[in-house]
Amino acid sequence: MQDRCPDHQFMGGGVLKGYRWIISARGYANIIRSSLDVVYGVVYEIFGADEQELDDYEGVSGGSYRKELLSVEINGVPTDCLVYVDSTEDEGLPTIEYINRINKGLVDADLPADYVEGCIRNFVPG
Repeated sequence: MQDRCPDHQFMGGGVLKGYRWIISARGYANIIRSSLDVVYGVVYEIFGADEQELDDYEGVSGGSYRKELLSVEINGVPTDCLVYVDSTEDEGLPTIEYINRINKGLVDADLPADYVEGCIRNFVPG
């Protein structure tokens, strides 16, 4: 986030209910609807040109991801958050480079260990 959105502010850990985290057939992280699951992550507030920077990076104009406002619980408080969602819902495998990037992000995110082991490690080896 520091590289893409230098003015961001860390808001805290977030929980998105009714979704499941996957690696899509395109090889990148995604969330898909799943009534019994949750996605853990971190939430940032972004400012100014940061959203456009993320749109460009995530390929919104080319259709790689679309933007949705979803209710994410931050410290137990439901908050509408901008989430980038891939329309590809088929599961796939990440590239070696992406595995490294996800693992670095996991160190910073400090997600619940049982969530990482039960969900993310299904797609991304440690």
